[in-house]
Amino acid sequence: MQGLRIVVTGATGFIGRALCRRLGDPRTWTAVGRTDAEQLGLPVAFNTVDLQDEMSARGAIPPGTDVLVHLAAHRGGPNDATGHFRGTAAATMFLCDAAKRAGVKRVVLASSTSVYEPSNDIDRLMTEDAPRVRFRPLAYGYAKKWAEDAARLQAMLAEPAMQLWTLRIGMVVGPGQRPSSWLSTTMARLRAGEPYPLVGERGHRLALVALDDVVDTLAVAIAGDPPRDTPKPGPLWNVASESWFERDAVELMAKAAGLSARFAASSAPDPFGWNERPLSLAVDGSRWKVGMGAIAGRPIEPLLAAIARGED
Repeated sequence: MQGLRIVVTGATGFIGRALCRRLGDPRTWTAVGRTDAEQLGLPVAFNTVDLQDEMSARGAIPPGTDVLVHLAAHRGGPNDATGHFRGTAAATMFLCDAAKRAGVKRVVLASSTSVYEPSNDIDRLMTEDAPRVRFRPLAYGYAKKWAEDAARLQAMLAEPAMQLWTLRIGMVVGPGQRPSSWLSTTMARLRAGEPYPLVGERGHRLALVALDDVVDTLAVAIAGDPPRDTPKPGPLWNVASESWFERDAVELMAKAAGLSARFAASSAPDPFGWNERPLSLAVDGSRWKVGMGAIAGRPIEPLLAAIARGED
C-alpha cells in the first residue's frame, strides 16, 4: 500500500474510523465527507464535499488518485426513499464517474448483505418484482444494490480499465459502535428492562463479521491482487463469517452484562413475509475467505460479550 494515493469516503463512520486509524497516512490518504475527520483525531487529510451534489462530487477525486474506497451511505430510515437514492445510489454514480475522469485504477465499494431478498439463496439478488422492492423501492438494501450497479457500469466503461472490488459486508461487530447501531440499541433495551420484539421463535438470522476482519479485507481490496480467474471488473465478496439468530445474540449479550433477556412478539407490520420466512443472508464467505488466504474469521461470541460489558 506504500505510496498509493487513496481517497476514502465515510471515514468518520464506524468502519471508516477503524480503517483510517489502522492504515491511514496524511501524506497519501484523503477523507471526503461532511464531518471533519480532524475532530476524531484520524491520521488523514480531509476534504469537505457534499457527495449528493454531482459537481461537488466530481471535484472530490483529484487527478493522480490510485484508489477510491467508498464507504459512505445514507443513514436515514428505511422509508426515506429520496435520501437513500441521493445519498447512496446517486452519490456512488457521481463518485465513480469522478474516479473514472481522474484515472483511478481501483474502486473499493462497501455494499451490504441486505441486497438479498428474504429467504433467497446467497447467489440470488433482489429483482424489480421482489416484495421488498414493491413495498419500499428505495429502501436501504435496494439503494445499495443500485450503487453496486452504478459502480460496475462505470468500471466496465472506464478507459483504461478500472477495477472494482465489491464487498457485501454483514453486521460488523467491534469497538466503537454508534449509539444508533443494532448492538447499542439492543443493549439499551436490555438495560432498561424492555422486552425485545422477536419475529417468530428465534427472530431473523444475522450475518456477523468482526471489525478487524473487515479492515483486513479492505486492506487486501485496496492493494492486493485479485484471485485468479476473477471476472471483470473485479471481485465480489460476501464478508460475513458467522450466522446468528437474533434471540441467541440477545441472550448472550444479556448474560454477559448480568441481565435477563425478555422477549415479546413483534407488533410491527410484516409486508415482506418475514414472520413465515426469516431473513436469509450471504454468509458462505467462500470467495472472501479464499481470497484472504483461507482465513477462519475472528470469533464473534467474545466480541458480542465485550460490547455487552461496555469494554469498548
